Amino acid sequence: MNHEGLIDRIYEAAVVPELWPGVLQDVSTLAGCFGGILFTATPDKIGRWTSSSNVHELMTDFTGDPEIQANNIRLQRGIAANRHGFFGNDELYGREEMEGSFVYRKFFLPRGFGYCAGTVFPMPNGDMAAFDLERRYADGPVSQQEIAVLDVLRPHLGRAAVLATRLNLERARVVVDALESAGLAASILGITGRVLAANALLEGMSAQFVFRAHDRIALADAGANALFAESIEQLASASSTRSIPVPALPGHAAAVAHVLPLPGEAADVFFRAHALMVVTRLDRPAAPSAELLGGLFDLTPAEARVARSISEGKTTEEAATALNLSRETVRWYLKAIFSKTGVSRQAELGVLLSGAVLRGPEG
Repeated sequence: MNHEGLIDRIYEAAVVPELWPGVLQDVSTLAGCFGGILFTATPDKIGRWTSSSNVHELMTDFTGDPEIQANNIRLQRGIAANRHGFFGNDELYGREEMEGSFVYRKFFLPRGFGYCAGTVFPMPNGDMAAFDLERRYADGPVSQQEIAVLDVLRPHLGRAAVLATRLNLERARVVVDALESAGLAASILGITGRVLAANALLEGMSAQFVFRAHDRIALADAGANALFAESIEQLASASSTRSIPVPALPGHAAAVAHVLPLPGEAADVFFRAHALMVVTRLDRPAAPSAELLGGLFDLTPAEARVARSISEGKTTEEAATALNLSRETVRWYLKAIFSKTGVSRQAELGVLLSGAVLRGPEG
């Protein structure tokens, strides 16, 4: 195989992630392996991944089984070994331990797999990137001669992984800068809520959005921050936008923070952006329309009409009369509105929707 041509394709895959499956197959063939996998990971969990076509089903089954991942001594030992080159899994544990371990007994061996070669790279953003080349158990361990061939390619694989990571961070910055040009405060968030990029408009709202250590962000209001933390916890499974009310402070209008999931490209292992947070300020003098309230807080049309009535200063009885509803129905809608906006009282809802400053008790 032409190594120079393969090296060129490794760097191309850093820019065009759809090329990784073919590259992984060719790299695995060099080592006499069946197929290749590239993934990001922590010691106990695999994140995004891509693979050559012939091990795609294997990896799909593996990542779909939490018990198997939790008992993955291969990944745990591989990261802990801190090796600066490719290594065979037979170097991490003996055959007896391998055959007796849960992950091999329950997953790899019944499928005819068992041996592999791999290498791990720490990424600048704190992630770990791993290349895993799967070999059938009947073919035995990967030889040192084959490991030596892989080590020739290892520096290029590492540089390509770093390049792909940096390109994705730059894309995140481009997105938030474009939103700033449109007058919107915004940030790109990782799966744990880490800020990957934020524009100057959001940084200027430091009274309401607090930037903390380790690139974390929090909302100054405790209730709003609880809703934000909940939306971050649900990022991995969320498929719809979460809208979080941000109360006003002296000199700062009320706002709504929208957390939008970003699924990304399935083939792009290094796509770390999981959510876009866009902040809409509620600094208009008039009560917002029902359509705007529905869009900002994910309210149903009926809930939005009730919310608008409250923002106009109406009582429950007055809102019921204006909307031709019973008081019980209005109260039922208000419970749903409270849940979605993070407030617990009708007065707080009126303050939030009007954009007025929420004041504490007089001293």
